[in-house]
Amino acid sequence: MTDREGESVDQESQTKEKPCGSCGGTLVRINSYEYQCSSCGRKYYVSANRLHKVSVRMSAGRIIMLCIAAAIVVGGMSVAGYQFYTGRLVASASRFSVVFRDFVMEVYEKPASDISEEDLSRIKYLRIEKDKDYLFTYSFEDIYDYQDPAGYEKTLGVVSVDGKKEDFSPSNVQYFTGLTRLELYTEAWQNYTLPEDNVLRYLICTDGLSRYGTPEFFKNVNKETLEEVLILKAEKLEDFSFMEDLQGIKGFLLEEAALKNTDMFQGFDRLEQLVLFHVEMKEEDTFRLVEELLSLPSLKRFAISGKTAWYITDEQWEQLEQTYGDRVAMVRE
Repeated sequence: MTDREGESVDQESQTKEKPCGSCGGTLVRINSYEYQCSSCGRKYYVSANRLHKVSVRMSAGRIIMLCIAAAIVVGGMSVAGYQFYTGRLVASASRFSVVFRDFVMEVYEKPASDISEEDLSRIKYLRIEKDKDYLFTYSFEDIYDYQDPAGYEKTLGVVSVDGKKEDFSPSNVQYFTGLTRLELYTEAWQNYTLPEDNVLRYLICTDGLSRYGTPEFFKNVNKETLEEVLILKAEKLEDFSFMEDLQGIKGFLLEEAALKNTDMFQGFDRLEQLVLFHVEMKEEDTFRLVEELLSLPSLKRFAISGKTAWYITDEQWEQLEQTYGDRVAMVRE
């Protein structure tokens, strides 16, 4: 037997040991370099390097059909990928109402869809006002790191956004997780949504709670960090049940609300400063209510202003100063 014949026999025997890649059937030799599966009919080509690497021989028509199929698959994947990407962009951008979207785009100088949670968490101070336009005052610096107010003023940026009420969503505040100070000089603070995780230390809320319900706004306050709360222009505020969420604060200012009793301050054992600004009380109840407030265990400063302050006679005020003067600095304006 010649060497060539030996090689042919060896090649054939090794090829027969190879099963069909499609169905696992037996390969039958057609010629020196071509084999066909006896089960499914698929044809194979044996390479001349005798390593017996089996590859598929296909007709031109089949190649074209497979190319078309591949193009469809690739095209489908491209469309799906594009839809996923654009969907992500839309979802990311749609987090914001029109007014907030314009605000963050101005601050970060990039599309809203590219603004990350990390970007938003960098804002430490945020003040929102509404006059003709929505006015945002913000800072990336923490006001509590500054001893000099004038120095902190230099860190502030201001963005004015022309928008309608329906273009503004108070719930968008929830995205600013890094805030330590938040001032809301817009109506209906109970409609805002605080971040679930936040490090807020100071809150100003303007306008009272609607008489039709209790806000969830303070449910997300961080009891470990929150120190001061100011509620301004709260003339419609009647339900004080939300105060349970504020029992750990050290400073509280209430403006233009009506107090019928002091039950709302039960549990405020850490309260050091209390300011009542034009708060309404019945004249016959004022002295008793003020006396109850002054008995708060940690109180160091008490101020009361407006007509109600003068429901307390000079004799009564002198009595209060004698009783609490050593512990509480009192102001009546």
